[in-house]
Amino acid sequence: MGKTMSVRQRGREHRVWAVPVPACLQNIHIVLVEPQTPGNIGATARAMKTMGLTRLVLVNPVPFREVPEARWLACHSEEVLDGAQVVATLEEALAEVHFVVGTTHRKRGRRMPTPVNAREAATQIVRQAQEHTVALVFGRETTGLHTEELLQCHLCASIPAAARSPSLNLSHAVMVFAYEIFLASLTAPPGPHLDLAEVAEMEHLYAHFRRMLERLEFDPVRGGLEGFLASLRRVFGRTLLERQDVATLHDLCSAVERYLDRLAGSGK
Repeated sequence: MGKTMSVRQRGREHRVWAVPVPACLQNIHIVLVEPQTPGNIGATARAMKTMGLTRLVLVNPVPFREVPEARWLACHSEEVLDGAQVVATLEEALAEVHFVVGTTHRKRGRRMPTPVNAREAATQIVRQAQEHTVALVFGRETTGLHTEELLQCHLCASIPAAARSPSLNLSHAVMVFAYEIFLASLTAPPGPHLDLAEVAEMEHLYAHFRRMLERLEFDPVRGGLEGFLASLRRVFGRTLLERQDVATLHDLCSAVERYLDRLAGSGK
């Protein structure tokens, strides 16, 4: 049940309607990749706190902590701004995450899955956040996420719009997704009990597959090795592998490599 609470702004007290924050929202990270405007970082912090989200991760951002515009637009959400984690790469931001959703407003090539809408993405985010760490990733204000970055995500999501142009401002897009996530969290059933592999573990698996396929001189006619590996990411991204599954696939790759070693040793 919601309740009213008092909020003091500009010397005046206001009564607002507030809803208890579901615990699963603490497992959701909002990741901004190379944000270029301090004001967008501050406004993102405000949008997050309004919807019960507190974990902000910034990949190679512009200076923002002491920029007046960022602090002014954060408006009563300075603790989210000050607590933001700053990292150098997206890989670092996602290393200990289990489920990653990348956002885009542009149509991508065939390698990428068709994006789901923000509401469907929110449902899946909240389902996984019941027991696992989830990241919702937003790209640069000018170019969004690169295709290579989206390939690191399990799911792509977008906000349907009535017109092709203009696209939403970065912090506005965060607000739309944050609102959908908050609504979904209020009625979310318990998530599945799975021991999901973290993103870093999946990246090690993809690297193992690459090494094995290169030794096999595997060269598919359509898309080449890179296209095949991208397709492999799509397949595994849909299924959300558990740690035991990842270990099994490592065993498979290692078995192929041992067979190749025996062939090389026999001179065949």
